Amino acid sequence: MKRFTTCLAIAAAAVVLTAGSAQAGPVFFENYEGSVFFTSDLESPKTITLPKFDNMGGLRTLLDVQVTVCHEGSVDMAGDNDDEFQGATVRGRMIRSYFLSGAGVASTDTETVNTAFVNLSADDGDGGDNDIFDPTGPDGHDFGTIFYGKTEDGVSPHLPSELLYDSNGPGSVMYNVLPVLMVNDLQFEVNPDAWQLEVENPLMVVKVRLQYTYVPEPATAGLLGLGGLMFIRRKR
Repeated sequence: MKRFTTCLAIAAAAVVLTAGSAQAGPVFFENYEGSVFFTSDLESPKTITLPKFDNMGGLRTLLDVQVTVCHEGSVDMAGDNDDEFQGATVRGRMIRSYFLSGAGVASTDTETVNTAFVNLSADDGDGGDNDIFDPTGPDGHDFGTIFYGKTEDGVSPHLPSELLYDSNGPGSVMYNVLPVLMVNDLQFEVNPDAWQLEVENPLMVVKVRLQYTYVPEPATAGLLGLGGLMFIRRKR
């Protein structure tokens, strides 16, 4: 199963004057976003495909390309100590790492999330010897959902060459995403002789946001500006 989203937004910005330049004109933005998700680092790489900038036969001039890469992860985790003779001090740990490349962009990042340590008693007779999993106390613990929110790769926004994204007509750029590491485990201060771990809903999502900055040729800019004024007047 593959999740993929693409969105487009075109917004007119205020007139921009560049220092040292005698020209001023409206600058416009075009934005796209795509994502892939993984549940295991054993999965094959996946591809995010987004549209190139269509210059419409020279009616629009691409000024700048910005690519922002971010990721997020989560997992539900619980543990049960089945050692009949000793308790345990333990915490849950989640690690997410990826590598993305394509269209002049290379991005990698790693995020580690640790829960607080909890103290578990020796097995309280709820199974023992790995027969029955029971995360209730005092010998078990449900860590709930371990997660981290949307996190940028530390380099974003990437600034690839406009030549890789400019196109006379429809086109696409592709980013290949590799799940490098997805760890969901328990860390003990002293390992018990027997214990169980339950992992549910492991997830890592990698997202790409693509922004084009461009100017239209004067006649097109006039039409866009007129359309914006008409829209404002109608709203009034």
